[in-house]
Amino acid sequence: MSGTNLAGILEARARDRGQSIGLHGEDGRSWTFDQIDLLAGGVAESLAAEGIGAGDRIAFYLTNGPEIVFFLFGAWKLGAVPVTISSLYNASELAESVAKTDPKLLLVDVRRVDVLNDFDAAQVIVRSVGPTAAPGTPVAGVRPLEWGGEARVGAVEVEGDRESCILFTGGTTGRPKAVSVTHGGTLGSLQRLTRVSTGSEEQGTAAPDARPNLIALPLFHSGGQHSLLFAYFVGRGAVVWERFGVERLAVLMERFAFDNFFFLPTMVFDILHAERDLPFEGVKHILVAGQAISWTVRRDFELRYGVPILMNYGSTESGHIAGWNSRDMKAGLWKPGSAGRVYPGVELEIRSDEGIALPAGSEGEIVVRSELTKGYVDDAEASAALVRDGWVHTGDIGHVDEDGVLWLSGRKRDMIKCGGFQVWPEEIEDVLREHTLVRDVRVLGRPDDRLGEIPVATVVRRTDAEFPDRDLADALTALARERLAHFKTPRLVEFVPELERSATGKVSRASVPDPGKESHK
Repeated sequence: MSGTNLAGILEARARDRGQSIGLHGEDGRSWTFDQIDLLAGGVAESLAAEGIGAGDRIAFYLTNGPEIVFFLFGAWKLGAVPVTISSLYNASELAESVAKTDPKLLLVDVRRVDVLNDFDAAQVIVRSVGPTAAPGTPVAGVRPLEWGGEARVGAVEVEGDRESCILFTGGTTGRPKAVSVTHGGTLGSLQRLTRVSTGSEEQGTAAPDARPNLIALPLFHSGGQHSLLFAYFVGRGAVVWERFGVERLAVLMERFAFDNFFFLPTMVFDILHAERDLPFEGVKHILVAGQAISWTVRRDFELRYGVPILMNYGSTESGHIAGWNSRDMKAGLWKPGSAGRVYPGVELEIRSDEGIALPAGSEGEIVVRSELTKGYVDDAEASAALVRDGWVHTGDIGHVDEDGVLWLSGRKRDMIKCGGFQVWPEEIEDVLREHTLVRDVRVLGRPDDRLGEIPVATVVRRTDAEFPDRDLADALTALARERLAHFKTPRLVEFVPELERSATGKVSRASVPDPGKESHK
């Protein structure tokens, strides 16, 4: 492999299983690992012709699909830095993302170039990219990027701490931040996850005929990129689609007979509440990360399909930190409700507000030593708070028990301080979800003159005309009072058709319910 350059992962697969299928599109197209490497080499030459070299940033504003794989590895071969921007962003959000990251080149999906009509592209070279020759809306100064050729281009050597990619956080509690991650830190995170999953840190451990992995998350998301890199690191192929959907998933499950999945909790929720049964026969387990999954959703899914859900705790900034694997389950080590065992090689401390490391069993902020991130490129103050002396401060609150198992209480910033008491939204949500008429719920803090903050429940209810909103609100309040301390009981219950989600599918905590809407005390 070429040092710590992430492109070396693909080059290793082209050498040891070049004729195996390494990439599938949902439209039936497929490419071998050797073809992927050659196309990535062609992309590298196309980008070099635009003046791109090592260290230059390239913004990707591309619809999710297999083509992004060629562009990611093509950029990495040059030592360039992809800046992956959600294709769901509008012109204002695109402009903000470009301003934050200062790329030298902006690649825009040919089907979205009309967005550029409201975008000032004076400070960046813009090229349109399309999977087909179909032209988009003409925009002055924008011409198509000439790509699609094949070339054998070896990855340049890069130092481990060199910037490999800029990813945007999900923005569930505020505006997305641009996170700079490194080649060496990403490789270290992949090695830890591989050791936990396979018992070895070596590449290419999967059988050449192993089933491909579905890359369920978009490749502009850290979870999508890590899923792709992990599949290639262990030697599996990848299926890349445009976006998640239950019906689309069912079709691909029939076609590929996947044996494992990596989902967000919201995806599990949608699958569980779908009317049809999906073909989960042969699926060994589902790995869930990105946000906490409610106990009731997990229980109901496992009862319906008989497939265990394994947790993986980590973040864009910190990498993989803790989780469970199938060997843990078989050995009877699993502890329900926990985030998982802290992975071997992870240096983790639980710290007080004063920064003091706390003993086992004590609750505090989860802090991890990590080389994955260089911080936020757009917020020096937040970067200084995030990474201190090589330790990443996750903002999550929890404790580690005597067995090295990590337990989460909630997000530091999500904690509600009600009358001097600490209230964790997730604890209230788990109780309210037990009511048969609650489909989903989020608890948020609302400012209160007397108590500082009060917990407010935003509920998506199931249909039942004989049980009006006010009666259900009273029932939920009574349930909370029965199960929880009085200060944790929601002071208001509001009903909404659905919960707001970020572009990556996470349920947002960025806003509290509008006091002008109908709520029930």
